[in-house]
Amino acid sequence: MAAQSLTVEFLPTDAVDGVRTEAQVHDVSLPDAVDGVPEVLENPHVDFPGTWRLVGEGVGGAHRYQRVERVADSNDTLAG
Repeated sequence: MAAQSLTVEFLPTDAVDGVRTEAQVHDVSLPDAVDGVPEVLENPHVDFPGTWRLVGEGVGGAHRYQRVERVADSNDTLAG
């Protein structure tokens, strides 16, 4: 399976409101089937496990992601 590379800036888990402190930039691999920049990354890098949400643009054109505890799915938003 072919893959494409995406340059990602990972904000530290103690970052508040997208303020960057000692962020780390890495290239992550995405399947070619992914079109554009994903809003959410699941376990994108061995050093950055978990769920990461796109929060803006980082240094040098990297895409800035911040870890989130949990991403709601459609079942979480339905009224019972």
